[in-house]
This record gives sequence, C-alpha cells and structure tokens, in this order.
Amino acid sequence: MSDGVDLLLPAGTRLVHIGPHKTGSTAVQVAFHEAREQLSAHGVHYAGAGRRPRLAGWSIGLAGKKYGVARPPIQHWEGLVAEVEAAGDQRVCISNEDFGRATKEQRQRIVDELGGDRVHVVAVARRLDSYLPSQWQERVKAGVTLSWEEWLRIVLDRDADERHYERMNVWRAHDVGRLLRNWSEVVGPERITLIVNDGADRTLLPRTFERLLGLPEGLLAPDPSQSNPSLSWAEVELVRAAHRAFEELGVDRRERDPWTAAALVRHLQGVDLPRATPTTPPFPEWAAEQVREIGAERARAVRESAVRVIGSPDALLAREPLPVGPVDVPPALPQAAVAVAVQALVRATVERLPDLLKDDTTPNHEEHRDA
Repeated sequence: MSDGVDLLLPAGTRLVHIGPHKTGSTAVQVAFHEAREQLSAHGVHYAGAGRRPRLAGWSIGLAGKKYGVARPPIQHWEGLVAEVEAAGDQRVCISNEDFGRATKEQRQRIVDELGGDRVHVVAVARRLDSYLPSQWQERVKAGVTLSWEEWLRIVLDRDADERHYERMNVWRAHDVGRLLRNWSEVVGPERITLIVNDGADRTLLPRTFERLLGLPEGLLAPDPSQSNPSLSWAEVELVRAAHRAFEELGVDRRERDPWTAAALVRHLQGVDLPRATPTTPPFPEWAAEQVREIGAERARAVRESAVRVIGSPDALLAREPLPVGPVDVPPALPQAAVAVAVQALVRATVERLPDLLKDDTTPNHEEHRDA
C-alpha cells in the first residue's frame, strides 16, 4: 500500500464493509466496537449495537445464521437503516461479512437503504491456500462431518455440483472477480475498494480503514483476546469425530451444539495446549494444482478490475511451496488436549443433565435415524 495515496472518503460516506468471511473481519469489528467513544470526535459513526449488525442482515435473508435458527424480525434491519440515516454528515461504517454473500436483490437493497449514492463498498481478498483450511475448520465447528479431502472435492473439483451448499458458501463470496463485478453493478467500480491481505502485515486492515474514514493512525487497535483462535488439524478432527458420533446416534445439529460448539470448541480454544504438527492439513496433489490455478485466476481478475486496489494482486497467488501430502492420517492429538476434550464433554453433559431428564420431548433417536 502506498502511503502517498489519499484514501479519505467524503464526509457523509456510508462505508459498507462486506467481508467476506474469514478475511479478518472480526478483528476490524472488535477494533471499531472498542473505539466507539473516540470515533465520534472525528466525525465517524460505527453502526449497530454490537460488533456487527448480524441480526439486521439475517432479517433480510442474508446467509450466515446458525443451522435451525429462525429468521429475526425485520425491525432489526429497519433499526439499522434508521441509525445510519440519523448519522447525517458523519462518515458511517457498517461492517458485516454476511453482506459478501448477498444475492442480487439483497445487494441492491443494502445499497439503496443504507445510503444510495453515498455508499462506498470495501472488501478484503485472501489467498486460497490460507483461507480454505480455515473455512473447513469453521464448517466442522458448525457441525459438518466431511473430511478435509471430501470437503475439498466439493469446493475445488471442477466437475462437482455447483449447487452444493458448501461450494456455494465458498465461491459466492470468494470468487473475487465475480464479487467485484456484482457490487460494481450496484455502486460502480469507482466506489469500491479492495484490500488484498496476504496476512504478513497485521496492521494493514485497521490502518486502511483509518485512512478511508479520516481517523488518527492507531485509533483502531485490534484486541488479540477477542479474536477467533484457530484449532490445530488434530483438534479439528476431534471435533469432527464428536459430531460424527452424535450424528450416528441420530442427534440433530441443533441438539448437539451445546456439547460440540459451545463446550468442546470453547475449551480447546481457551487452553494453551501443545499443538500436534502439522497444525493445518496439507493439500492432496490434485487440490494443490487447483489452488494454484484458481489463485492465478483470482489475481488476474483483480488486475483487470477497475476498482481501487490496496495491496498487490500477486498476493493472491498460492504461496510456494504449498504443503502437499497424504491427508488420510491426521497427527495424533496430544494427551493434554484429549484430557481437556473429555473434561469439556463431561461438564457439558452434567450441566445439561437436569434439563434432559425432565424433558419429555427428547426425540427418539432410533426413529430419527430412520426418518
């Protein structure tokens, strides 16, 4: 990023940060949320009551809410729109990575109702070889039981079903060329900024947002304690095994969430454990070839785009040497991690036991399995 480039947006701009997911959005949102009081002194408003207005997005049908969760009432969106409108000539930032997966109609609504021609869109692009392992981990934490290679087949294989949810969930937001074209149709390329983040400079995102909004350097300070720490490959496999065990018993994803996501994952993330190596799974040879090819396509799409680009498009090329190897045998989980996992599952069971014993509506899992 060139320090000589003036990124400052006009007063009254509505900066709509569309993510997409797994590109550093949480760190940016935490930094904005923690700095709310200081922002107003510089004519900037961060919209939404929490870190991001997720309920508002879900209320207009955006993807991203947990499996089985009901759609929130539209009042959440209407409240966000009213808040943004009330900000007047302040620069307003609305950050929600679910915007990155919006449909054509949703994109138009987001722009029209959050400011129309005052809207400037900012997105972030990340290398596939760093994004894909992270995204597979998130999907396993959410209850998906596909192995790493099974998931890659769905996402990367050119002959795979284009309509499969896992495939659409990735490419609807991370096909960077299509993402830029889609949003350009609504706001024009001159009102889009793309940040290409290779992960080497952890200050790139907060410093860029500061320059876009006219904030002093250093005001947006990400809090590492509020981040979403990654699990190791072995730990992800443990979570996947827990989900598979519940699945074989016929336990619905909503019913097993208190054990797996809310207990097991939280405990693994919250304890400083020895990490089995490699910490991320290697790519099968066939997948590595696809990652290289698609990475080159994404870099070319950014170079050919008319949007403003912060960073080098070449940062989207796969970082060589790509880790390539067998994926059928993950590393053994350290004994300390096993102990933490057992403790988490036992504690969750004990905490839930009174409710389970008095709940006469507990499903018959044998019947559920045959349904």
